[in-house]
Amino acid sequence: MVHGRESEDQNQYIRKDKELVLAQLRKLKAQRTQARELSQENLVKLTLESNATLKALRKIVDKGEKILKLAEICRKFETEEEKVLPFYSSVLTPEEQKEIEDMHPEELTEELAKVIVNYTGMENFWKRYNKVKLEQLSLQHRHGQLLEINGKLRAMLRRYLDGISVSDEVLSQLNPLFIVNHRSNLPQPLSAPTTQPGDRPPPTTYNITEAAHVISHTL
Repeated sequence: MVHGRESEDQNQYIRKDKELVLAQLRKLKAQRTQARELSQENLVKLTLESNATLKALRKIVDKGEKILKLAEICRKFETEEEKVLPFYSSVLTPEEQKEIEDMHPEELTEELAKVIVNYTGMENFWKRYNKVKLEQLSLQHRHGQLLEINGKLRAMLRRYLDGISVSDEVLSQLNPLFIVNHRSNLPQPLSAPTTQPGDRPPPTTYNITEAAHVISHTL
């Protein structure tokens, strides 16, 4: 009887241990599954970020190669002065530079110092860029002036050609060269000027008739 009770107690202890082991096993399996899912997510995220980084780096490399090619092309159009002295010094005098600094005082903070350090290597580039930009604006201004002069010259040439040619548009306008039957289409003076004794006679005037007009009316 005592032996049977001891066996039953041992079996009960074994069952409890088994349940504890099974519970720990289920817990470990859940942790393993969770860790596997987390690792899978991290792997996917790492893969996506790696691909995005590779694409960004490829764009930077392509952009750098494009800049180098453009630099080689622009090199052919540089003047001799630009080839010898590619970087010019500031065109401002020390007084003008000091005046600008006094007009825009700015404290040198830590963030501003970092930005200045990062852009120090680009100083020569911005010098050349600004020089080209100023030359471009100057050429655009000169182009506008030349267009205005060209328009005035075209208008003068058109008035001259209208004065020596015959057309419906010209006939409808005042033209001192167009005379028909000894009369022009210009407004006539109200009265002839009076001459005083001893005055010189007025110069002889000759009426000119366009041959094209005579032929058109004759035919």
